[in-house]
Amino acid sequence: MKISAKATALYLTLSITNNAYALVPPIRTQRDVLHASSSLFSQRRSIIQPSSSRRRTPSSPSSLSSIAPQQTSSSSSDAKTKISNELSRGVTLDNGPVIDFASVKDSTSRAERALSEARKRYERSLLLAVSSTETTKKGEDGRLLERLMGINDEVVQEVGYEIGQFVQEYVDTANGETVETLVQNCGAWLRSKAKEGTFSNTNGDSTTTASSTTTTFTTEDIARYERLLSRAYEESGIVTSAFAKTFYLGTQGLPEPAKKAIWAIYVWCRRTDEIVDAPRPQSSNPNEEMLTDLSEWEIRTEKLFECGQVVDVLDLPLLDCKVKYPKLPVTPFADMIRGMLMDIPGLGQERYETWEELHLYCYRVAGTVGLMSMPVFGCAEGYTDEIAK
Repeated sequence: MKISAKATALYLTLSITNNAYALVPPIRTQRDVLHASSSLFSQRRSIIQPSSSRRRTPSSPSSLSSIAPQQTSSSSSDAKTKISNELSRGVTLDNGPVIDFASVKDSTSRAERALSEARKRYERSLLLAVSSTETTKKGEDGRLLERLMGINDEVVQEVGYEIGQFVQEYVDTANGETVETLVQNCGAWLRSKAKEGTFSNTNGDSTTTASSTTTTFTTEDIARYERLLSRAYEESGIVTSAFAKTFYLGTQGLPEPAKKAIWAIYVWCRRTDEIVDAPRPQSSNPNEEMLTDLSEWEIRTEKLFECGQVVDVLDLPLLDCKVKYPKLPVTPFADMIRGMLMDIPGLGQERYETWEELHLYCYRVAGTVGLMSMPVFGCAEGYTDEIAK
């Protein structure tokens, strides 16, 4: 499964047949961005118009009975009344039940059970200080390079150089600074700019949790952190351009902060995809190794959103997104991780008999991207995030 190809194909196929889950929130700004990205999305325009006949709202996953529509007043021009009517109708494209798949767990899924067990094993391994976060690779000069999680030979070949190595240029070696120290200090600076309540401070690790309000940073340090963050965003854009050229083209019409935020979100998705799908020729048990790495990645993601914790330089743009867009939720990121497992041979389900069975997969591998993007794009006037969802 590749984000730029398979998920997009699902998105288009299901949307055009009017059988898709709410893969794109009904917000005008996102519709315009998707339309501008390429002609691939042009066929979607008639489906995502923000009309009351197409608005949908979430209900319990266990609610499988059809929702009876209520009549709306055609003479009413009051936006709040229209929104209330749309919420009460709960209409879907195929007139089926409205289901909110967010955070849904499937206890019968082999893939989810396997991930749950792998996570327990990984968490136990942390007590023994065993970690598999990074891999090493020799550079052209013979030096060992520490690769970031989710970065492999395929990514390096597609981009044309080792990802994340630029961080070395910003390390203050004269004062004994290391790459890890630099990344953590930059993370602390970003957390210091967050609104109160964005991150918790209950992790217990003073080096990686939300920054204390008493922490001070020199003007020189801040300037260096800003340059490092800018470079990390730039590299995120390069990765996005290399793997998703049409998607990258669509971001060029966005304001600078939103454009960079979407790059950061895409890179997280790219790295997740590579953790799951990349070949592991040196491994005696590729699936077990993949599940261990994915467990670590899931925990890393949770800690970034909960505490503002970062591990490597490409975590910094996503942390910056969380600081700038505090409503950015962790739920769609966690749900996508499970979606990535749903078509792994031997773990997931490779064929679906009905559209209803396919809906959860569609939400996890494609609908989640809409929910990740929604806080960045924002909603049209008169609409809330919940209505858009």
